[in-house]
Amino acid sequence: MTPNLQIELRRFISSNVVSKLNKFYFENDALLIKGIDVSIGTVLMGLYNRAGESGFYKELTSMIADDSTFYQEVDFTSGRILSVDDCYRIEGNALLKGIFTEKKGRISEMISNEVGIKSETAREILNFSALLVVSYLKNNMQLLDSLKLLLEEQKREILNSIQPGIKIILGFSCHEVVEDKNQSMGRSIFTLFGHNFFSF
Repeated sequence: MTPNLQIELRRFISSNVVSKLNKFYFENDALLIKGIDVSIGTVLMGLYNRAGESGFYKELTSMIADDSTFYQEVDFTSGRILSVDDCYRIEGNALLKGIFTEKKGRISEMISNEVGIKSETAREILNFSALLVVSYLKNNMQLLDSLKLLLEEQKREILNSIQPGIKIILGFSCHEVVEDKNQSMGRSIFTLFGHNFFSF
């Protein structure tokens, strides 16, 4: 069965994870969730932009060591992050440089502006999201060969989770994807993450 990458990644963001992250950032919970969702989509589209580079995905996943603090804190079977500390501040930075090169700073600032969170928060949850995405791929190495096709198939939905300014920095037209208005009106911040947001 073909995984929906965003849904698979969102299930790791439980209320417990949000609560622990907010011990560092003191943001509104709904905005923090939105920021993480946008960051995950941004990282996925960053990977999409590098799809033509032979061996890039394998090289990126190899940057996460088996004994990486973050990697060891994720229970991939149950879709849970067991502990949340600030290890991603360092571990995620190298991944972002690999994915976005010189655009990393502009992207995090745009996330801050368009989501409405502090600049520091945007920087760190982008690090966190990069680690989550690449760790998920490292744990599911069989996806790497089909990742380009998966991202192409899911591109519309992913781009719909990203604000126009971020799309432009990533090289996409802000008019490239038009979301169905009825769908967007009916979707709340809670349904984005399903029942797992309320699990502990």
